[in-house]
Amino acid sequence: MKKGIILLIIFVIVIIAPLIVLINEYKEDRNKVKQFNLEFEQYKDQSTYGTNIGSLMNYAIDNNEKYNIEKDENGIYIDDDKYCIRVEIKMLSSENEDVMITHAMETISSLGIERFVRNFNLLEFKCVEINYNSYGRVNKIVFELNA
Repeated sequence: MKKGIILLIIFVIVIIAPLIVLINEYKEDRNKVKQFNLEFEQYKDQSTYGTNIGSLMNYAIDNNEKYNIEKDENGIYIDDDKYCIRVEIKMLSSENEDVMITHAMETISSLGIERFVRNFNLLEFKCVEINYNSYGRVNKIVFELNA
C-alpha cells in the first residue's frame, strides 16, 4: 500500500513539475512580448515627431541585429516571423504629389538616421498601421507624414 502511494506521488511529481515549468515559461514569454509591443503600440493612431521615429528605427535595427535577422539582396531585413521588426515611412513623392512612396528603415539608415532626424525632427507623422507576427509580437509599424 505504501509503495503504491509513493509511486503515485512520484508519478504525479514527474508529470506536474514539467507542466508547471512550461506554464511559467509561457507566461514569461507572453510578458516579454507585451513589454516589447508597448514600445510600439503607444504610437497607434497617434501623431509623433521625426525624432521619435528616428529613435524607433534605431531600436528596431538594434533588435534585428541582436537576433541576427538576415537581409535580402537589397539590404532589407527578411521577416523571420519571430523577432524581426520593420519601421516604414510613407511620404508624398517630391516629383509627383499624387503618389505616396514608402521608405524602409534600412534605406533611411543607409542614408543616415541622424540626417532623417535633422530634416524631419519637427514634422509630425501619424502611425497608420501596426502588424503582428504569429507570436503576437509587433513586426511592422508604418508612419505617414501628416500633410
